[in-house]
Amino acid sequence: MPRVRLPRVRPDDKRSERHCGLHPVDARAHWMAAKIPSDQFLLYCFDRGPGDLDTEVRRLLERSARIDVLRTHITDGPLRLTYPRWTAAQPGAGAISVHRSPLTWSECLDAIAASFEHQVDPRVSVWHLHLYPNVTDAPGGDGAAGVVVLQLSHAAADGSLASQTARDLLGLHRLPPARGCHSGSTAAELKSVARAVATLPFQVAMLVRGGLRARRDAEALERATESGSVPRPAQSRALTTVDVAPAGRTSIRTIVLPKAELQTSDTTVTTFALTAISIALQRFLGDASDLAAEVTLARAARPDARNNFGNVGVGLFPTEPDIRTRMLLISQDLTARRTRANHPLSTAARASQDAAETHVPAFLAEWGVAQFDPTAIPPTVTGNTVVSSVSRGAADLTFCGGSVRFTAGFPALSPAMSLTHGIHGIGNTVTVGITSNSAAVHDPDRYEALLRDAFREVRTALT
Repeated sequence: MPRVRLPRVRPDDKRSERHCGLHPVDARAHWMAAKIPSDQFLLYCFDRGPGDLDTEVRRLLERSARIDVLRTHITDGPLRLTYPRWTAAQPGAGAISVHRSPLTWSECLDAIAASFEHQVDPRVSVWHLHLYPNVTDAPGGDGAAGVVVLQLSHAAADGSLASQTARDLLGLHRLPPARGCHSGSTAAELKSVARAVATLPFQVAMLVRGGLRARRDAEALERATESGSVPRPAQSRALTTVDVAPAGRTSIRTIVLPKAELQTSDTTVTTFALTAISIALQRFLGDASDLAAEVTLARAARPDARNNFGNVGVGLFPTEPDIRTRMLLISQDLTARRTRANHPLSTAARASQDAAETHVPAFLAEWGVAQFDPTAIPPTVTGNTVVSSVSRGAADLTFCGGSVRFTAGFPALSPAMSLTHGIHGIGNTVTVGITSNSAAVHDPDRYEALLRDAFREVRTALT
């Protein structure tokens, strides 16, 4: 069975902060967040250490002031004629909330889920840090725990950049000087407006030219697909009872497992998790015969873009009764999707599409996002659930002097998806984060139990 590489933290990421205008892909994420909440919530659980909490809060604030992602916010372009830009924002004490009351692990998860209702306003701050310093019965240890949750606007970072940002915030390593953008003057804003108006005809001409090139590259990819030299894109799937808009209470659950239990010489953590999810989802839905997961794939960083990823549909093959065979089919499908995404023709098609989009006038791009109707029900979906898998590196982070136990993430719900999964590893531990809404999952504890059982079954089938 071929091995599949996990999306990983990119510690040497060189996405520049010096270009202060938002890349169009990040601007779209900013505008779309008003319609579909998309903040990321990165959870880190620590053994409770001997450090003083107030001292730790000061340390975190000091470090945040040296992290590029955390020391800028979004300023809308004047008259919407230019794209929003990153401007300097010195982090203040209001960026950190300390929840000092003792909580059980279950109560802590409920509190985190409730915070999903309060998205950050990236025009004020792209982030907020939630500290829960007194948590009992958390997984991974017998003693009390401290839980840190970094809430981050998706416009500011994708999963890999968000993980690196959390690592910089919670680590002990020395941080380089920040390179963030400076606030522009009124004169500079007026100059940018004049430039946008003057160059509008040129932008339109370049958009047409770029669109023609993008079409040629897309046609070349289509011809290669028809010839069989590039794998076909994933087929769409029918809606299920979990493919509904979240209209009730949102809940989160976690399953913390040793990494060694999810990875063998024949498979990877991602493939193992997809196989377990296929079993649990099949049993939860009852009569599902064709299911898929929308899997997030990291892509090469684009200059000045904070979001560098794409989603692909991967079949879950619920009608295959043999677990080993099902895992092989899932692995092969994931490999095909990855091969297509990384093929030079696909890369060229994306690059030409990106180049064309950089010439779309800001007001037109914002208008396009405004036309999106979040209440519209699609006839089919790329995947019936989301699976986002990211390795967050070594277990060398700390909070109040305590060691990190595990990390978790909770992909956002969407108008056609009320169940998502995050697979996040740190050190020798992997955590499955489950986000669900009562519109689709009335009993989140039952689904968690189904998924725990599925992980055990897959483990047994491989041994």
